[in-house]
Amino acid sequence: MKKTKYTYILRAIFGILSVIVAVIIFAFSSQNGEESGETSRGIVRQVIDGLPITKNMDEMKKNKLVEDSQFFVRKLAHFSIYALLGIFLMLFFMTFEGNIKTKVIYVVIICILYAISDEIHQSFSDGRTPMIKDVFIDTMGGLTGSLLVAVFRLNFRKDKSNINSNKTQKNKR
Repeated sequence: MKKTKYTYILRAIFGILSVIVAVIIFAFSSQNGEESGETSRGIVRQVIDGLPITKNMDEMKKNKLVEDSQFFVRKLAHFSIYALLGIFLMLFFMTFEGNIKTKVIYVVIICILYAISDEIHQSFSDGRTPMIKDVFIDTMGGLTGSLLVAVFRLNFRKDKSNINSNKTQKNKR
């Protein structure tokens, strides 16, 4: 990426957004087991209450569905928040010169290290336990986010070069 005044602005924006997401992850990890459970149950309940298919469902069935869905929702939350972190970190790294593969590797390393520190941090919260599978899920989220940016960037670059080559060909005629 050529350095322009906008490069530094984008770098600052994506750096700040990365830090904000990391702080949000830290805040969620600071919740004790009961608070964390209530947060995920509340989200699942809102989704279930908002679905037309479950609108007329018996209250006991809704509560069972909430409890049965909670594990999936919690893991999806891990994946999603780290995917967002991966997106912002990758956009931050895209403001620097260098190979896209190397940038993806940097993002994944940062996500792995942050996921490990996040699980260690959780171990100090009552009712929370660190889990290696969460580090894996978090890492896959970060990898997915960074790859989304990389694929978009590579496709955008190809489209741009196709447009430029078409213009060049038209100008030669």
